Amino acid sequence: MRRFLIVAAAIALGLAAAPSVNAEVDFVKDIKPLLEDHCLKCHSGEKPKGDLRMDTRAGILKGSKNGGIVTVGKSAESRLFELVALGKDEEGRMPPEGEPLKKEQAQKIKEWIDGGLKWPEGVTMKVVVEVRPKDDPGLPISAAEKAAVEKLTKAGVLALRLAQSTNHLRVDFALRGKEVRDEELVLLKDVPNLVELNLGGTNITDSSLLHVKPLVNLTRLQLHNTKVTDAGLENLKGLSKLKSLNLYGSAVTDKGLDNLAGLKTLTNLYLYLTKATPDGAKKLKAAIPTVDVNLGQELTPPPPPPVDPKKPDPKKPEPKKDEPKKKDPTKK
Repeated sequence: MRRFLIVAAAIALGLAAAPSVNAEVDFVKDIKPLLEDHCLKCHSGEKPKGDLRMDTRAGILKGSKNGGIVTVGKSAESRLFELVALGKDEEGRMPPEGEPLKKEQAQKIKEWIDGGLKWPEGVTMKVVVEVRPKDDPGLPISAAEKAAVEKLTKAGVLALRLAQSTNHLRVDFALRGKEVRDEELVLLKDVPNLVELNLGGTNITDSSLLHVKPLVNLTRLQLHNTKVTDAGLENLKGLSKLKSLNLYGSAVTDKGLDNLAGLKTLTNLYLYLTKATPDGAKKLKAAIPTVDVNLGQELTPPPPPPVDPKKPDPKKPEPKKDEPKKKDPTKK
């Protein structure tokens, strides 16, 4: 009886110590979402990254241009499991961007490979196709716009398309020199494709900005190192597409920033060497949460060059003492 109890106890302990058998991986529930969320953005379609398609079982079995990625039934020999099990800072980990797979997710991939890479018939993957926005072609070029651009170019003002696929223009007065005349600025109202304008370092004043007021398609405006003040910024209130504004080295103060509070698309504002303060920047930031206000305060002047310690003056050689003249033995 005693021997029976010992054997029974040993069997019970053995059963308790035996590893539990993992439930079979459910492809639809456990694997399909992982592939769709972490793999198919790069590895699907007609031109997959590395020639590796993971939206079909056949594609996974075929592997990439560098060779196979799975050995069915053997996760330890499968490149796929090796890469998805790597940590965030380890080279070659997959997916390469964002957070790596959690340990339990990588474990599911392992069990799936070890279980035969089962893929139920008829199950299709949901592929998210990233649609890239096409370049904005801009507006049709009118005869008035063409004539205005020709006059500006003839006057030495740079006027260039932003790209061959768009009619959008950049007009730059700064490259020509400091002088800008009102009769030149008035031409800008006939250029609806004007989206970038550089007047930095020129002689413009607040009154000059009356000619900027109608340019509602502007996305970038450079007014740095000019005599523009708070009053002139009132002319910018209607530039609803403006994203970048450079007021570096102007006479703008916190009061002028109030005129910009309605520009909800503004993302970059440069105020270095102006009279604007951190409080004014904070107030504007409250009105436009997406704007980055650069006051230049984070710019630290370069350290002064190191001063070499004074070297001791080299010792001057002591003057040679005159040696006594030797008597000529022939003379008495």
